[in-house]
Amino acid sequence: MKRPLLAAIVLSLLVASPASVAAGNGITFSPAAPTTGTGVSFTVTTGGGNRDFATVAVNCSGSSGIIYATVLNVIVTPKGTGTSQTIYPPASSCVADLEKIMQIGKPRVLASVSFEVTQAP
Repeated sequence: MKRPLLAAIVLSLLVASPASVAAGNGITFSPAAPTTGTGVSFTVTTGGGNRDFATVAVNCSGSSGIIYATVLNVIVTPKGTGTSQTIYPPASSCVADLEKIMQIGKPRVLASVSFEVTQAP
């Protein structure tokens, strides 16, 4: 009777493991209300792999389409956390994607965050 219970516990742990590994990637921005004067930086968390950097692609759009775009490389160890340099996009709606570069022009988006940059007072 103890063996089936032990087998069920081990199986449930094995099934849960891939989800917890995949959930290791994340991105946040700071400050909470970025302006053209304060700029914005990104804190990224990676879930593993063999790279010592993470890539953040930022795109900001206005009424005429994309008005600002840049790519940042953030130094971060596998399963670690790192913070990017501060960037100063114009007042606009922006999206930052944490990407895994797979092939040229075909990155895999691991996590995203949207934010609004307002004009500095």
